[in-house]
Amino acid sequence: MKQIEIEIDGIIYKTFVRDNEEISLTVEETHYDDEFMDDHGYGFNDAHRRNQRDEYEVFPPIAGKVIDIIPVGTKIKKGDVLATIEAMKMYNRIFSPVKGIVKEVHYSVGDNAVRSTSLVIIEKK
Repeated sequence: MKQIEIEIDGIIYKTFVRDNEEISLTVEETHYDDEFMDDHGYGFNDAHRRNQRDEYEVFPPIAGKVIDIIPVGTKIKKGDVLATIEAMKMYNRIFSPVKGIVKEVHYSVGDNAVRSTSLVIIEKK
């Protein structure tokens, strides 16, 4: 057996393969167009709610360790990655439901995020 490492978007994935096995990798880029979002901006693995000040609170889909998170003040587009959460040895990317500016960040890298506390608050632009 030998261990191989693959880096995709700065995240290193490790796996083992038998010495005599041939391996191949196919990478497809995914775009998050409006057809993947419903009327409220929900899409894939992001959960959020809009408050009265036209801000969006984005919550983690599962509790886990924060691997990466966007800083306050960052201008974002709908579909941009806001954070990456590691849970059960899987990496879950959290995508922005709207275009705007990151107003608040409630976690730091290394923190354990919970589903009941929002990761970030986005001011819609």
